Amino acid sequence: MKNFKQNLKGYSLAELVLAIGIFATISSMLVLLVVDSTRTLENVHTRSKATQLTQEVHSVLIMLKSESWYNIARHTNEGIKHIEYLLDEYSIVDGEIAENGLIYSFTIENVERNSSGTIVESGGNIDPHSRLININISWVDRLGQVHQINPKMYVNDWNTHSIVWTIKPEFDTGIFTDTMSQTIEDGEVRLLSMMYGDWCNPTLSMSTHNLTRSGIPTTLFTINDFVYMGTGGNASGDAFAKVSVVDEPPVMTELGTYNGYKVYDVFGLNGYAVLGTDNNSKELVILDISSPQNIYTEFTSLDISPSPKTKQKYVFVFGEKGYITHDNSITIFSLNNLQQNVPPTVLNKITIGDANAVITDIFVDENYIYATTMGGASDFLILRNSSPYSVLGQLNIGTMNVSSLFISEDTNRAYIGTQNNAGHEFFILNTSNKSTTYPILKSLDLGGTSVSALVSADQRVMIGGIGGQEYSVYDIGDELNPYKCGGIDIDAGINMVGLVKKEKNLYAYVLTGDSLKELQIIRGGPGGGGPNGEGYLPYGEYLSEIYDSGSDTSEYYIMGLKTNIPTGSSLKIHLRTSNSISMTGSTWVGPDGTSNTYYQDSGVYTLPTSLIGRYLQYRVIFNSDTVDTPLLEELVINYEK
Repeated sequence: MKNFKQNLKGYSLAELVLAIGIFATISSMLVLLVVDSTRTLENVHTRSKATQLTQEVHSVLIMLKSESWYNIARHTNEGIKHIEYLLDEYSIVDGEIAENGLIYSFTIENVERNSSGTIVESGGNIDPHSRLININISWVDRLGQVHQINPKMYVNDWNTHSIVWTIKPEFDTGIFTDTMSQTIEDGEVRLLSMMYGDWCNPTLSMSTHNLTRSGIPTTLFTINDFVYMGTGGNASGDAFAKVSVVDEPPVMTELGTYNGYKVYDVFGLNGYAVLGTDNNSKELVILDISSPQNIYTEFTSLDISPSPKTKQKYVFVFGEKGYITHDNSITIFSLNNLQQNVPPTVLNKITIGDANAVITDIFVDENYIYATTMGGASDFLILRNSSPYSVLGQLNIGTMNVSSLFISEDTNRAYIGTQNNAGHEFFILNTSNKSTTYPILKSLDLGGTSVSALVSADQRVMIGGIGGQEYSVYDIGDELNPYKCGGIDIDAGINMVGLVKKEKNLYAYVLTGDSLKELQIIRGGPGGGGPNGEGYLPYGEYLSEIYDSGSDTSEYYIMGLKTNIPTGSSLKIHLRTSNSISMTGSTWVGPDGTSNTYYQDSGVYTLPTSLIGRYLQYRVIFNSDTVDTPLLEELVINYEK
């Protein structure tokens, strides 16, 4: 009995311990279940609060957007923000904030769309009308775990006004200066195309002209779209021919001719051609070439007495005075009343150099007469172009015969060519001081060419002649070290070269001894463009139409810009506003509110607060390396009245 009671007592204690363990386990599970259930309920409740907060943020942002798109767009890509309510107003401020156990913030980001208008995360174009709101709300539960939600929302500017330039008809309402609109995608503005010539890489134009008779042209003058030629280099040719040159590439058409004598030089006036002839009774002849039917008549002539010993004569006209050379003299005559059909009258006669000298070329401006001679003691002279017509300075360059002269546009340089000789045939003179001797800066041997004529442009000198390479080009950018940079062989020889500018193109008009193509055209210029000379103008402007918002209080907030700017080019955009349709008192401004800065790259920009007014206008300045052009593809401005 005793043993039984002891066994019974031991069993009850083990059972009790086991029961207590089971109870503890069940109790722990119940506690955990209660805690987890409570945590879950709390998280559900907190998530509900977060959802409610998301709706509140959404509502406030929509309200702010409805008041002003600027309220949203101005904070684009500026980092994390939150909303504050102060003095009865909502505003967007920096940073995150804790509210009712929640920490929240949001960012405002650009939206990109593909070519179909679908929103994409990357690789699309920025849509200036839309923004992405990324909201972040987080909280920590009772077990220390962090929870967060990241709802997104899109907003757009449907409640604001937009001005859009993106298709060609919209750009076409503006003013183009050396620019144009095109349609490669929807519409763009770019620089005008340009075919660049390069003096150092001359090519003959596809256009050449064969004179109707077998005359040898020896002199030319260009005026507007016309070429006047003295073609009496032999007895079988006409004395004078008039040719029109139009289009690009040039197309030449012979309009009319006149015959009667040999012509050594010609100078063109509107409706008249002034000729230096071989006729001893009328060394100077003025043709009337104004007839619409191109029937030319001799208007008047001038007999120079005594008769010149040499046939060679040169003519020049400046203002209402004409100049004709003969032997070592220059006769000055009046053209005051030419339009009233009054013949010229002799005003003065100048003798220069010694009796053996013969004037070979002449150039005249308002103050000076420049002349070259051969056979005398001096080869180059400058005279005062007013009474008394005295020689200011002269230069003897050697024993060679000087044949041609070209005076630079600023008159500080004289370029002189000579007949082929044992020495040099091309000379650069410093003529900046007219009342002195004229230093030779450099001279060159042309390799057997007798110079007939020379012209200069773009720091190049184009020389035409007979023998050697008949058309050669020298780079004189460094006058002390000029060098030959190009040329063309014209075996028939060159009698005359004229420099011509037609719009933005430069040409050398060349008279040759080729009986089938006496007049030829060589494209020239400073170079530029691509390998074939195709390119764009270096500079241009576009001025938009003046936009009328209808309200003097209109505020312009956001600009969306799409451009394409190749390396080596640039694009500068300024804006201005005014309450006057003439834009009176308006100032062009860039991002900092002054004209010192400008918009250029694609993007979405907050505009200066000074852009307020009824009328808005923008301008675009294009710059190019001549190879590629920048493009303005789209410009969108949001504003509120």
